[in-house]
Amino acid sequence: MIPTSAFACVLNEAARATGDDCFGLRFGEQFDPKDVGVLVYVVLNSPTFSDAVENLVRYIHIHNRGVIARFDVEGGLGYMRYVLGDPGLDIWRQHNEFSMAVVLGCFRIMAGAQSIPHSIEFAHEAPAEISEHARVFGCRVKFHCAWNALVFEKKYLERMATLADTKLYELLKPHVERVLADIPRETDLLAKARRAIVEYMAKGSPTLRSVATELAVSPRSLERRLKGHGVVFKDLVSEMRKRLALDYLRDDRHSLAEIAFLLGYSEVSAFNRAFKRWTGSSPSRYRLGPAKSSR
Repeated sequence: MIPTSAFACVLNEAARATGDDCFGLRFGEQFDPKDVGVLVYVVLNSPTFSDAVENLVRYIHIHNRGVIARFDVEGGLGYMRYVLGDPGLDIWRQHNEFSMAVVLGCFRIMAGAQSIPHSIEFAHEAPAEISEHARVFGCRVKFHCAWNALVFEKKYLERMATLADTKLYELLKPHVERVLADIPRETDLLAKARRAIVEYMAKGSPTLRSVATELAVSPRSLERRLKGHGVVFKDLVSEMRKRLALDYLRDDRHSLAEIAFLLGYSEVSAFNRAFKRWTGSSPSRYRLGPAKSSR
């Protein structure tokens, strides 16, 4: 397993290196969902479409431990929703579009190759050109939503999966349950703590008390519950600062002073010391990169 954010960065770099702004989207379109492994085989062999979506949401952590997923039925529509972890990192577009195209591939295997979803929703901002999105998805595509979502008509939910292998499903279901039980997943509290830390950085340096107040728990309770998952609060703050710093430094529009402010440091010098501790390099040298710094 590699961090979700690392895979997102790989897709971003691939888009940059190839000059293809829709790299993630096109990669996902040609990707065979079965290559994901046992998760998709359970989904595709589920008795009904509703079972398939519920299984995808339940077992998604077998494939991606950084995702939060849910399944909702609202009115006449079903929503398979998900968001990726590492809140605050502006790196998700290529990953969002890749994963949605793969999910659509599963949908079409189950519902028919020509099936068109009601709509697609993305959490990231709309790119300048969306004609390729219209071609791949064949439906309305919305951006800057609260979740990424595959939206389909409710009529699909009770549709029987005519190609499902019942015996294979009965064999795989207990297996994925055991695999899921063995995964040390993040708790909701830990995910919320990360998010609160990122949100508080714009106001200043996150403290145990400030984050605990945001989560409506006592500082002692937060500290104890984090410790139960092998996490120390100050290390969690440092981890989120490092992740954000690496992301901000890829964008030349942010000065070092602005990045220091966004990370909750009162002085650039404090940011410099912390960054050197994390990476062994200064922020300015890291931004130059090996090729530039050697000139």
